[in-house]
Amino acid sequence: MYCLPDWMTAPGSSGRLAQKKGRGEAGAMRRTRQAFVPVVSPSAARRRARPWAVLGAAVILSPFAVLALADAGWLPAELAILLAAVAAPAVALLLGEMFEEKPPIQPSGLLLTARTLTGERTIDLFAISTVRLLTYFSRSGVAYRVLLVRDINGVRLGVRSTVGRAALLRGLKRNGTARQPRMSRAARVYLGLATSRTALVLHTVLSWLAMVFGLCCYMSAVLSLADHLAK
Repeated sequence: MYCLPDWMTAPGSSGRLAQKKGRGEAGAMRRTRQAFVPVVSPSAARRRARPWAVLGAAVILSPFAVLALADAGWLPAELAILLAAVAAPAVALLLGEMFEEKPPIQPSGLLLTARTLTGERTIDLFAISTVRLLTYFSRSGVAYRVLLVRDINGVRLGVRSTVGRAALLRGLKRNGTARQPRMSRAARVYLGLATSRTALVLHTVLSWLAMVFGLCCYMSAVLSLADHLAK
């Protein structure tokens, strides 16, 4: 069930909070703007994310398209190797940025609205479906972690800020669905819902191995096809 804040259901509100009588017009408008939290429909959020997903798929497949053109003699095969070295990190960054929250974070009751690369999106914290932990790496080790939250409407949001995590915890404690949300053990540890850190350490190691293995497989496929064309 998708919940709406009080200002959306108040008769005659038209997206504004009820104003107390006897207060000045300017003061009331100022309070209204501060408390106004937009609600983005799930369909709108998914529709705006589709072009970026298509772009990511096009970038990841671009080296293979170049190899096909190289086979026809239109482009050099070396260009595909250069594209492969750039495409994999670029797509990994793009997929993370598509869902990750950007300030300002706007919690309102059991709704959480935040800006992302694809525009604003709102998740229903009262109807959370899954919570997973994503870990990103840099040369020095773990760069940062993001909680990927999905509600029953299919909207995803990467929660990274302290405000977002606090709102997520409130929603988990007051979950309104018949079943409890599916949470990874690493996400439980990261949110402070579990004390043992073994799951978080294991998650970090496996995430790093998966990243290295995926990049190696991708580059190997591109190099093998380039070598085949060179013969």
